[in-house]
Amino acid sequence: CVSGDGTLFSCNNLSDQNQANSGNNAAAQSGGNDDDDDDGNTANQGIGQAQSSNQNALCVSGTGTFVSCNNLNAQNQQNSGNNALAQQGGSGSGGNTANQGIGQSQSSNQGSGVVSGGNTAGSGNNANTQTQNNTGSNAVGQQGGSGSGGNLANQAIGQAQSSNQGSGVVSGGKTPDSGNNANTQRQNNTG
Repeated sequence: CVSGDGTLFSCNNLSDQNQANSGNNAAAQSGGNDDDDDDGNTANQGIGQAQSSNQNALCVSGTGTFVSCNNLNAQNQQNSGNNALAQQGGSGSGGNTANQGIGQSQSSNQGSGVVSGGNTAGSGNNANTQTQNNTGSNAVGQQGGSGSGGNLANQAIGQAQSSNQGSGVVSGGKTPDSGNNANTQRQNNTG
C-alpha cells in the first residue's frame, strides 16, 4: 500500500490451512520369491502432510496507518491414519523389507513493514499459529524372511514446524499495538 494520505484496514494477509487424514495404508505380502532378482517382499508406505505459507505486506502512508499491513497465518494438520503391514516368507536377497513413515510439515514466512508520517496503530503485526496432531501408528509384522535379507523394517513418525517473522515500523507519531511478532507452535503425537 502506498498512500498520500492515511491507510485504514488495508493490505492485510490472511491464510488458513487445514489438512485432515483418517485414511489407512494396509498391505499383506506372502511368499515373495523372484527367481530373477530375489527381491522378496518389499513395501513402502507413507502418509504425508505438508503446508507452506509466505506473506509479505508493506505500507507507506503520508499520514497515519491504522490496522493495516498485518499478516495472519493458521495451519492445522490432523492425522489418524495408520500404516499396517504383514509380510511372510520373503526369500532371496531382499527377504522381508518394510519402509513406513508418517510425516507432518509446516512452514511459515512473514514479513511486514510500515512507514507512516503520522501515528501507526494496530499495524505491521505478524501472527502465526501452527498445530500438528498425530494419532496414527506404524505397525508391521514379519515372519520367515529368508536369505541374506532376512526381516528388515524402517519405521518413522516425524513432525516439523518452522516460522520466520520480521517486522519494521517507522512512524512520525505514536505506534500503539504495532510491529509485533507472535508465534505459537504445537505438536502432539500419540501414534
